[in-house]
Formats: sequence, structure tokens, C-alpha cells
Amino acid sequence: MLIDSHCHFNSLSRAKRQEFISLKPDILLIDSSIDVNSSLASVHLSREYDFIYSSLGFHPFCADNFSDEVLTSYRKLIDDGERIVSIGEVGLDYKAEATLDKQVLVFSSFLELAKEKELPVIIHNRTDPANPDSFDVLEVIDRYFGNYKKIVFHCFSYSTQFLTKIAEKGAFISFSLNILRNKTDIIESLKACPLNNLLLETDSPYMRIKGESSTPLDIDKVYSYTADIRALKQDELKEIVLSNAKRVFSKLA
Repeated sequence: MLIDSHCHFNSLSRAKRQEFISLKPDILLIDSSIDVNSSLASVHLSREYDFIYSSLGFHPFCADNFSDEVLTSYRKLIDDGERIVSIGEVGLDYKAEATLDKQVLVFSSFLELAKEKELPVIIHNRTDPANPDSFDVLEVIDRYFGNYKKIVFHCFSYSTQFLTKIAEKGAFISFSLNILRNKTDIIESLKACPLNNLLLETDSPYMRIKGESSTPLDIDKVYSYTADIRALKQDELKEIVLSNAKRVFSKLA
């Protein structure tokens, strides 16, 4: 079985969702959300289809829409939803319109919620390449978590030095379709990632392939490329990633 540890099935067109459903692929999805509406859609989908589990997030691009009422609605969704396996994606992004202070407030609120509900967290982290020290996502996480055993850094695209730093604290590192772009830093990090910390994802439909939107069906490309890079058999890689996913997303069946 393949597992797409971070996709946005709730954001796919109805036609793309139906295509996936009709094919009945042997793929489990962690369906991540970015705001209240996508969270509601994800929870609904997870109740309807047994291959979907929900991760409730609030993207930094939405930070200016955050309120106490939003947090209350998420808490209620978690209390009512049996197939909610994590919080995320949440984090910081230098391209967001919201101020850094507002982003940190929202991020911190969801980290607190994750601790309260004993759920893992999927982290969105995009720093300015021209100013990589403009903010430190780890500094915020460290306020709430002594180790990173329930932290997933999704769509990883940073250096081996950063990877080593978070892996040593137990973080899970999820590589996406962007590994197919053959960027040196990403490939070197993929090679260096400890297998016990490895997850794979599509980040579909937002991660594009040759200009085209992706779907969770593209997860096989991520597995195939990773197996080649790591000199692993496909079945061996499937077992490793599924085992890792079950460790971090403990509510997975």
C-alpha cells in the first residue's frame, strides 16, 4: 500500500476526485486543509471514504482570517471526528500577506491545540531564500514540543544541515513531487534522510508537474524516484513509509 502523507484531496476538482475514487487505487491519503471551509470538506470526505484521513490546518496565507471562533470550530471538529489524525498544515511563510507576528500567533494557537488534543503537526515552512534567517520556525515549535517525534516537515526542500538538525530531534521529513525537479539540495537531503524519519507525499494539486496540476495518483512517481535514489526495492520502501506514517499518525488503521 502507498500512502500520500500530505495532499489536498478536498481541493481537487469534482472530476479529479471522482477519477481517483473510480480507479480505487491502493493508496491511503492524509487530506490536509488550509482554512475552515477546506477543513469541513476534508472531514466530510473522510467520513464518506475509508481511504481518507483528515489533517486540520490553517495556512499562513489565511492568517488574517484567524479568530478565537475559528479555533473553537477546529476544537469541535476534532472532538466530533474519529478520522482526524493530525493538525496541519500550519506554520510560517515569508510570502504571506499577514505580518510575522500574526502568523506566529496563529501557528502557536494550533501548536497549543495539537498538544491539547495529543495530535501530530504537519509543518509548512517557507523562508525567504535571500534572507533565510528572517524567521525561525523551530524557535516557535520548541516553545511547545521538547522533541519532534510528532512533527512532520512537509514538502521538504532544505539543506542536509537543516534535515540533520530536525531528524536528530525525531522529526519526520516528507518529500514531495518536487524531488522530480532534480534540485541539488533536495536530492542530497533525500539521500541523507534516515529511513526511520522518511515520509512521501504529493502536495497535490498545488505541486505542479511540468506545468500541470497533480493528483494523489502521482504518488507512485515519488515512490519510484525515491526507491531509485535510495537503492531500495519498491515493496521495501512501501513498508518503511507505511510504518513511519503509522508511528506519527497513530490513529491510522
